[in-house]
Amino acid sequence: MTAVEAVRLYSVAAAAELLGVSRYYIYDRIADGQIRRVVELGTGNHKQRIRADVLQEFIDSRSYG
Repeated sequence: MTAVEAVRLYSVAAAAELLGVSRYYIYDRIADGQIRRVVELGTGNHKQRIRADVLQEFIDSRSYG
């Protein structure tokens, strides 16, 4: 049996802190599809998690230079 590597998940609050923005900014980016995939771990926004690779894709899409 091989070990399965877990995917790093960030809460909305943790993603917001990492990016230096508000939770509302992250919720807005989820709503408008800029953060395109969210893991639902229950009902309500406080149970949403963002995969590390999806957060990185969002960062990359907003990067220039």
